Amino acid sequence: MSKVKLNEIVKSQDWTMFGIIASIYLVWRIGVVGNWSKECWILLLICLLGVRKDQIDVDWRRFFIFGIPLLGVFYYFYGTGNGFWWKIANWMFENNRHPWHWDAYMNAIPLNTGGWARWIATPFLDRAMVWIYNYGFVLSLWICIVRSFWTRSIKKMLSYALSGHMLQFPLILPFYNLILLHEVWYVNKQPDLLHRVFADENSLLVAVMNCFPSMHTSISFAMLLLALREKDRIFKTMMVTYCASIIFSTLYLQIHWLIDVFAGMLFAYGTVKLSDLLIRVGSNRILPAKFKRFYQKSPKTPGNELSA
Repeated sequence: MSKVKLNEIVKSQDWTMFGIIASIYLVWRIGVVGNWSKECWILLLICLLGVRKDQIDVDWRRFFIFGIPLLGVFYYFYGTGNGFWWKIANWMFENNRHPWHWDAYMNAIPLNTGGWARWIATPFLDRAMVWIYNYGFVLSLWICIVRSFWTRSIKKMLSYALSGHMLQFPLILPFYNLILLHEVWYVNKQPDLLHRVFADENSLLVAVMNCFPSMHTSISFAMLLLALREKDRIFKTMMVTYCASIIFSTLYLQIHWLIDVFAGMLFAYGTVKLSDLLIRVGSNRILPAKFKRFYQKSPKTPGNELSA
């Protein structure tokens, strides 16, 4: 086959449609790996309803060249990250490098156990809070990343990812390595409202020891702060409600202490600001000008993405 004919075949293909199909498949795989329930998919679809309001003026084909591989990288680390996290948790438990033990101090502070959050407790609310807590650690982040993908914004994808697990995991480890603080229910010898099953006593201790600051809170609050920057009211309303529910669930289920929650919110704010700084420096000083020009819809269209 001649080179001319090959070029004609390549140009005749609907690469935009191929990119959309590949993107949908990748999002589906993310949900499969995360064992998403139908409620997770419904929440994602609602958050995508007004996505056009936040789309930027970039050609789909040019965006797919960078957007799909980036989403694939996030998907890869999502699939391997959970095992890596538990390896670190087990290492900290086995080496026991916690110079500060805070169980007694935290338990002595009035209202710090969050028991007031259960003043209104029903079986339905228990089930709802368990669902929110179990999925909240990753679903809040994935909804934002997937939605930013469909806004055709590499910058937003990076902003959500960096403000989430990419920066928070390494930055929070010193806290977890220095401070030993167990979950509220364990300290007060109450039932585990998540109904977790542990293989042995060591597995239980590993699962309940990393509390300060609350990473469920820090991840969800970072997503809440970034979602407030978007234009679509549906998305902002859903994310504020969902992320606030995640934070509340940590208290309702007697997992985290109230001070953990406040510390998690402060930690999230700092992570978002650090992410903004890294993206701004990378865009202005590191990113090649050729990339910016290529990413634009046309050479004559002013860049409104990475130069923002």
